[in-house]
Amino acid sequence: MLATEACLAGETGTPYDRIERLASVRRKVVDWVGDMDMSSAPPVHTVGAFYKLLLIEWAVLLGVSAILYLIARFWKSEGEGFLREFGVEPRNKRNSGSPYHLGAPQDTARKLAVWSLGFLWMLDGLLQAQPKLGTNFFAAVVQPIMSGQPRWVNDVFLSVTQLLFTSRPLWFDSLTVWIQILLGVGILAGPERFIGRLALRVSIAWSLVVWAFGEAFGQIFSGGSWLMGSPGSVLIYAALAVVLLSKAEAWERGQVKHGMQWFVTVWFLASAILQALPSAGYWSGNGLADMEMGMAQMPQPHFLSAPLYAFAHALSHGPMWWNAVFVAVPFALAIGWFTAPESRAIQVGTGAVLLLVWWLGQDFGVVGGAGTDPNTALPLFLLTLAHDFLPQDGSSPWTRLWRSSPRATAH
Repeated sequence: MLATEACLAGETGTPYDRIERLASVRRKVVDWVGDMDMSSAPPVHTVGAFYKLLLIEWAVLLGVSAILYLIARFWKSEGEGFLREFGVEPRNKRNSGSPYHLGAPQDTARKLAVWSLGFLWMLDGLLQAQPKLGTNFFAAVVQPIMSGQPRWVNDVFLSVTQLLFTSRPLWFDSLTVWIQILLGVGILAGPERFIGRLALRVSIAWSLVVWAFGEAFGQIFSGGSWLMGSPGSVLIYAALAVVLLSKAEAWERGQVKHGMQWFVTVWFLASAILQALPSAGYWSGNGLADMEMGMAQMPQPHFLSAPLYAFAHALSHGPMWWNAVFVAVPFALAIGWFTAPESRAIQVGTGAVLLLVWWLGQDFGVVGGAGTDPNTALPLFLLTLAHDFLPQDGSSPWTRLWRSSPRATAH
């Protein structure tokens, strides 16, 4: 008997009911860590064709980039003279400084956010180039995450992704690889450069596409858990992009910092609500334990799987109390970020919880051969870390609301 079946053996119901519960658990696990059936490896010739296509596209991109670079260098050195040759007088350049130029210490926090978001997108692109995703992305990722979604989600989004990734699977997956890698490279240029701002704006639109088609809206309609990644990692990518597109004035006045505080507060509050919903089914049964067991059974080194097996065994005892803890923790963090986000205890506690969840709850997001991103805990940790690098001003969402209230104004 499989470990997950053993966890379900004590539940009541017919054998058919137990099979249905096991299938439901399996679908929730593959939402975030990919398809668990690693035995059906793609054909060697298909994998070879996929990587040959990536190599050809890389050569084309390299050539186009070289041409654009040479044109840019020529225009920078000879552009004004070239225009004058055709009787066009170039406009006088006013050296008014960039509205995105920042000084320390805000610049340190922004650089951390730039490197974090850039490398996250590049990592996602490289993960998308894994053999299982390059040749079977629809069956390994899209189809499982759409299971259990409302009918309108399946009708609108499943049909579109099925059309794209089954008609030209290699081409569309390779396109996804390069979109994400190029977004990451562009973001690393920084918001002070046009290419950096363009990449950030495109990344926001792409994040929404991935959230709908690749993450099924973060599983918020089908009982997602914040431990496993709800409400979706690319929402954090989009938030980081919005932060980086803010001008220097917003950073220096503390508006960016205050926005980050509100985002983290709402994120943890939404996480607690999703975990507490009775429809998610985490207050009874072995839902969380079985999802954890499914992750432990993914192909990975023993030193990574052993803690997951132990955690799954612990979760199978007293699911109601465990779920109460998993509701209370994000709720407490939401209160902390609402009332005292600059407190060292809140900052350290948030980092510890997120790193622990990334390990035990999300298995680092990239193991198993079908992970498409490092999941939500790591990017949220990086966002909070960038916040911690900003200068303290002694305020919080609560104090700002209190000061702006009519009662406080009257006093």
